[in-house]
Amino acid sequence: MVLNAVLNAKGIYYKMLNRQIRELIAKGETVITLENVLGQRYIGGGLKANVIININGTPGQDLGAFMNGPEITVHGNVQDGIGNTMNSGSIVVHGKAGEIPGHSMRGGKILIRDDVEYRAGIHMKEYEHQIPRIVIGGTAKDYCGEYMAGGRVVVLNRFDEKEPVGNDIGTGIHGGVIYIRGNVEKRRLGVGAIIAEMDNEDVLFLQNVLNDFTAAFPYVELSHITINDFMKITKKGHRPFANLYAPAMNIKTKKPIHLNLTPPCTYACPGGIPTPVFINLIKDGKIKEAQLLMDEYTPLRMSVCGTVCPAPCMDACSRNMIDGPMNIPYLAREYYPDFNPAVYGKPKDKTIAIIGAGPAGLSAAWQLARRGYKVTVFEKTSDIGGKVRMAIPKDRLPDEVLYKDLNRIKSLPIAFKLNTAVDKQLFTKIHEEFDAVLVATGAYISRTLQVRGGERIISGLEFLVGINEGNPMDLTGKDVVIIGAGNVGMDIACESWRHGAKSVTAIDIQKPLAFGKELDMAKSFGTQIVWPRNIEYIDEGYVHFTNGQELKADVVFISIGEKPDLSFLGDSVMVNERGAIVTGQKSFKSSDPKIFACGDIVKPGLITDAIGMGRLAGMEIHATLSDEDFIYPEKTLVPKRRINIAYFGGETREVDRCISCGTCIFCDKCVEACPQGAITRNGEIFTIDSELCTACYTCVNICPRGALQPGDFDAVVQDVLFKK
Repeated sequence: MVLNAVLNAKGIYYKMLNRQIRELIAKGETVITLENVLGQRYIGGGLKANVIININGTPGQDLGAFMNGPEITVHGNVQDGIGNTMNSGSIVVHGKAGEIPGHSMRGGKILIRDDVEYRAGIHMKEYEHQIPRIVIGGTAKDYCGEYMAGGRVVVLNRFDEKEPVGNDIGTGIHGGVIYIRGNVEKRRLGVGAIIAEMDNEDVLFLQNVLNDFTAAFPYVELSHITINDFMKITKKGHRPFANLYAPAMNIKTKKPIHLNLTPPCTYACPGGIPTPVFINLIKDGKIKEAQLLMDEYTPLRMSVCGTVCPAPCMDACSRNMIDGPMNIPYLAREYYPDFNPAVYGKPKDKTIAIIGAGPAGLSAAWQLARRGYKVTVFEKTSDIGGKVRMAIPKDRLPDEVLYKDLNRIKSLPIAFKLNTAVDKQLFTKIHEEFDAVLVATGAYISRTLQVRGGERIISGLEFLVGINEGNPMDLTGKDVVIIGAGNVGMDIACESWRHGAKSVTAIDIQKPLAFGKELDMAKSFGTQIVWPRNIEYIDEGYVHFTNGQELKADVVFISIGEKPDLSFLGDSVMVNERGAIVTGQKSFKSSDPKIFACGDIVKPGLITDAIGMGRLAGMEIHATLSDEDFIYPEKTLVPKRRINIAYFGGETREVDRCISCGTCIFCDKCVEACPQGAITRNGEIFTIDSELCTACYTCVNICPRGALQPGDFDAVVQDVLFKK
């Protein structure tokens, strides 16, 4: 039940007014309207309640100070200190604001329709999920974002002023982000602030801000504002003012430890490729060793890592904090091996059958054959490669690129049984004759949509396979709708344009999962992406949605994932409700101890996911047949705040740009910086003298790569898991 109360604030002393507001809340009022407000201070101050307060007039200083939950709307201007140390809730101002809006703000949001004065967002901070935001519809004066430690300040500059902010923007900033629409000259930045590149996360955030602002001020015109108009300002480096501090009283008791942690690129790579180690070998002139290292992780380095992978490693790269990510696909291509792989393991009498010659099966076969096992791969089509060969458009993956990898795989002593579909009878025979069986048949049965007119829907995967097999569909002049806006959906969109489509629209029920090169290419053709949309029915010419809208559709493709065909399996293999093989936790062994599984038949993912799973499945099979324990490799991500980016910038060669995050390169900065001379290095062994070390952690703070950590390893893991 909504209870409304109206208070006439004319002539009421601010303490009495705030007392009356609290009394109304205590009585259960949920909406309070204040009329004739003029200068009363601290309205909403310290309130912790789910209440809506509408203010007609001009409230005084510190509106919403220490507020924790209420929603305040002001129909007029506000004075200084709005949202001072505010913890949660919202303040919407249909007018201007004075100085220090959002001072020390810790959570919630403030939306101001027009201009603000000096020091907007000073001392803002954030903690875990609480990220406060101030959105300024007009302009801001000097010292915007001064001493920010977190949060977001957005200046919309909706009247297109030439100077949307004053001078000394972000002075002393050591956390958070300032977004300003319009041109910001570097000379206006304060000490410690830099202009940074926008990423996809920034774009999504700003789009949400514009939507939020429109909802708060529906009468305000924002159609002229685009995301490309904004500049991003943030802190310079990890700790821009670290050199201003020196350790005083030491309260730490454990000396630092030297150990390598997982770099962000390796952590993000489903194949676990240790890119910094690869690059460090190249920098040392050990090209052959670097290429052999590649072979330990993937047989598809040129076609996948160097060409079609959406490169999550680049999204995670710490160089994004400086000048853009490492061009890891380029390095994969540039230092591609010019030799065939060799079998390094002693010949073994154990035999292994692999069903499926896609990326997962080939990755496992590669690992096992090089270890000396007798490997036989059963493949139902006429060649190896799976979806990499059949479903990726040749514009993105030409045959000459793909077959560089496939021919290296074929050079190994692997028996390929092509044009051999495995049915129940053959599977039973394979199970009897081989010492281990790996099922890696992928997922090729397109999921269906149970709606009226669903018979019109065409498998997007079959469309792509048909193109690569020389049987393309003619889409000349057709309006194409794609159900599913993931990366495969973007491939379908691009091929639809190439085969004559008049228009292409991808729809999804959720935020689209497409990203990277596939998304960029599809958009460049003119693909429209619409979400969220739920289909009600499909008729001869349209797709009809549950919201009453419709979309013209001559052809409807579906790309919401595929299901595996496991009809050939015996009863000894457990299959879950999704039709996938059930494996043990951190294991690829099925309910039948002789049968292993990997790739899309276990869990759908990227091609690199399949490659990584194939590698680990091969390692587990090797361990099992060798009567050894299989230890699933764990990753411990080096915290980004441990990367000291102040040492980097201006490098010319691509290999020199790698920070080598989490991986020591023996730069000896810790040895040189230790004030007690407690650290020594002998080759690759670091020694920290317990008697000399005072645990000042100067070495920890100066290490450019985060290879020195505070305390013992358990503390490091806690630091990584809970304090990123």
